[in-house]
Amino acid sequence: MTTRTGRPRRRAIAAPDLDERIAAAERATIVMWRGERLPFDAVSGRIARTDGRITRGRLFAGYAEALEALNPLYTERLLSWKTAAAPQSVLDVAAAGGIDAPAMAVELQRFSANSETVYHAALRRYLARIDIEHGDATLADVWHLVRGAAWSHWFGGREVQAAVDAVGPVGSNGAEPPDGWRGAETMLAGDVSGPDPAVTEAIGRAFASVVGQQEWLADELGMAPDEIASFADFAAFVRLWRLRHDLGLLMYELRLYATDEEAVQRAYYSGVVGHLTGVIVPEGGYLHEIRTPLDSVRRWRSAMLGAQLRDALERRHGVAWWRDPASAGTVSDVADASDVEDALARLGYDALDWRPVLRQIRTRLIGEMSGYGGPNITTRAGTRKV
Repeated sequence: MTTRTGRPRRRAIAAPDLDERIAAAERATIVMWRGERLPFDAVSGRIARTDGRITRGRLFAGYAEALEALNPLYTERLLSWKTAAAPQSVLDVAAAGGIDAPAMAVELQRFSANSETVYHAALRRYLARIDIEHGDATLADVWHLVRGAAWSHWFGGREVQAAVDAVGPVGSNGAEPPDGWRGAETMLAGDVSGPDPAVTEAIGRAFASVVGQQEWLADELGMAPDEIASFADFAAFVRLWRLRHDLGLLMYELRLYATDEEAVQRAYYSGVVGHLTGVIVPEGGYLHEIRTPLDSVRRWRSAMLGAQLRDALERRHGVAWWRDPASAGTVSDVADASDVEDALARLGYDALDWRPVLRQIRTRLIGEMSGYGGPNITTRAGTRKV
């Protein structure tokens, strides 16, 4: 597949002044929670750490109220994008800059169809662990799931640093990583330098995906053998959740810029993103998740190129490719690419492809390896196999 339509000069539709105002407003927004003043940016993390579903839902309701208070600013930013793009649409301007979002959406519908069964099987399994029925989960419940607290004891600072050093990512961005396994993922991604940000982001994605690889977990991190398969399954589920969420945002954006009706925009957001992820998504987030136009496309592009880089590294240097000193040369060569097409050519590919992404995920999912079988899990709806 291809997402470029040439190299004409791209028109700017960014709104930096509004972005600064929004950032300031988000920093100033406070959610009151049981006498505690929670900064808006910290609320999602607190929700993820909240075990009780009722308590988690109440805190999420406070978060949703804060989103509604910020929505007038988000709306102003959306209008500024449309004004800057006129008389064309935002999508037309993006296409002139090399991003053909409709074409990518058509191709990724195949990813959606091919990942739907395996995704929902995994989602059902993980929701059952916290006594929630499939179809009854909210976005807050998924935030809680993907935190992965059950494996946090394996991701202490010293152990993670040694395991990351064994892979040898090309740099560190200096930011404080999140706790647990996500911190290892952030550190593995590092901070790659190169002429094209899309290519360097893809390299980071390739390194970050090592966090769910059994050879790294066993030999570099030292995880107990009886937990490796379950964590690899979890990391693959999270990776698939993110991809389907981004696909939902892409499908939603194709509709967002075509209407000025707020009620319709809200319905599109909750309906499309909710359908792709299988959870209840609040309408109030309909503009909060769109920080810049078509970020979802850029993330998908980096995910595909990153997976193709991983495939090339494994073909050339083995499954544990980071142990081969020559792999650094392969990574460096890709980092020097002038753009995504150049990077693909250096790897021996003709175009971006979603199939390596899905293949890498499916080989790690326990449900895939066992025909979606698993232990009987008892929930409030009864006992069933997940």
